[in-house]
Amino acid sequence: MVVLTRRRSLMLGGGLVAALALQGCAGTDADPDGSSAQRRDGGTLVVYAVPNPAFDPRQSFGWLNRALSDSLLDRDPTTGRFAPWLAEKWEHNAEQTEFTFRLRKGASFSDGVPVNAASVKANFDGVTQDLAAGGGWYVRGQFEHYEKTEIVDDHTIVVKFSKPNPSFLTTAATSQLALLSPASFKIPLEKRRTHFVASGPFVVEKYVPDERLVLKRREDYAWGSGLAQHQGRAAIEKIDVRLVAEAGVREGALTSGEAQIAEAPTVDGSALLEKQGNKLYWRPTVGIPYSLQPNFRKPLVQDIAVRRAVLKAINREELSKNATGKIAPPATSVITRTLNGYQDFGALLRYDQAGARKILDDAGWTLGADGVRVKNGRRLSLVIIGAAENKPIQDAMVLIKEQLKTVGIEVTIKPETGIGPTWWQSGADLWFSGNKSAEADVLRKMYQNNGTTTQPWLYSDSAEVSSHGKRLQEVLQGEAVEVDATKRNRLLAEAQEILIEDAICIPLVEHESGFVAAAPRVHGLRLDSLSNLVVYDAWLGK
Repeated sequence: MVVLTRRRSLMLGGGLVAALALQGCAGTDADPDGSSAQRRDGGTLVVYAVPNPAFDPRQSFGWLNRALSDSLLDRDPTTGRFAPWLAEKWEHNAEQTEFTFRLRKGASFSDGVPVNAASVKANFDGVTQDLAAGGGWYVRGQFEHYEKTEIVDDHTIVVKFSKPNPSFLTTAATSQLALLSPASFKIPLEKRRTHFVASGPFVVEKYVPDERLVLKRREDYAWGSGLAQHQGRAAIEKIDVRLVAEAGVREGALTSGEAQIAEAPTVDGSALLEKQGNKLYWRPTVGIPYSLQPNFRKPLVQDIAVRRAVLKAINREELSKNATGKIAPPATSVITRTLNGYQDFGALLRYDQAGARKILDDAGWTLGADGVRVKNGRRLSLVIIGAAENKPIQDAMVLIKEQLKTVGIEVTIKPETGIGPTWWQSGADLWFSGNKSAEADVLRKMYQNNGTTTQPWLYSDSAEVSSHGKRLQEVLQGEAVEVDATKRNRLLAEAQEILIEDAICIPLVEHESGFVAAAPRVHGLRLDSLSNLVVYDAWLGK
């Protein structure tokens, strides 16, 4: 049994990350020459992007969401402070069960419907509708205690919850709660992935799946975020998005001048593009870092000794150096440094081959003649699944395979295209993945009991896979309704420690987000609190 009490008391004595300060910074800040005085109007921005089967902000994440949609609030990614957007004023009661928003006047969705109290109510009621239909992944857990949205007048609403919801404002300031025109909620979730109406500075002019997406600016747009570098319509007239899976082709288009932005360049390719004078934009992702998520339906990963050995046998420094690059440093917890409540548990994630071997020895896993461990006639052979289209992930899995081999664990790599919530159906034991969220409450969403209803690879009761499973559920449910920031951070830190100690999640590296290379003539780019690229302020120099 792992004793957590002494370590936790020492850890809390050392202080916690401040609740409201988002740590970390962009690889490249917004252009210093992106001032309104120098802005040039017009032109088409050509972007070579990774294909994405969805751009509804409620069902996906990425820079397209911010080009097409707005939120009630914005949030400074450096300070954590909220800024006005579609809401000009906001407040909440001491219990954080009632949130009042005063909407700005004059904003509208691209179908002409005004952004008013009725449309915002339709959006929050629409969340519960999406959740009931099996959607709403990014806000799952946020609306468990939602009661209603009350209309005070045409521009004032009160959102009411039956229990405290300290993470609500943070989520409301992201694209994950971006506002859609009420008509969008009449569209089935599957179709709405690419067919919806929002209030953003751009609208879809043309879409050819897996080939091309053309956005055009809204000429009447005049309600930018309080963090924007300008107000009024966007300078860029059109954004021509070419959907290209091959990173080399995307990079080549930028080098040749065919494109002004190349999305998700490779580690080597980005270094070359930067040498050529292009600018790199990126920021550490917010949420759960790249990790190995166990499929608790599989007997081998139900064994806590196996999971703990895997966690110790992985050399995260080597993964970062040789596979994912400087933009993806070794993970030090089950949430990223940029998230509220983060605590550094790097010591628990230290590379320790000898420790991994001892754990397996003590658990009765003996080395076979071929170097693979065996117990009760069963080989210690794991299948790891990861995105085939993501080269850093594939390279990292190859290294993990080599590292685990040295302690007697056999690994089979299973590259898959377009994997997601149904990954467990592949039969894999572990999934190489991350999760983007603006709030540390993502841990509750991911690891609370009864997760099998929405995450079939999870447990119905964490006590089945962890001796600290009961306590884990207590702290996860407690942090969700704790309005005292210091107390909430203590609970979040305890949850992180249990998840690592019992290898319920196996963190690897903190990956980048919003990573693009842009030509020198592209100005005014920045990244938001979800580490998504914002193109509203962008303009093209000569």
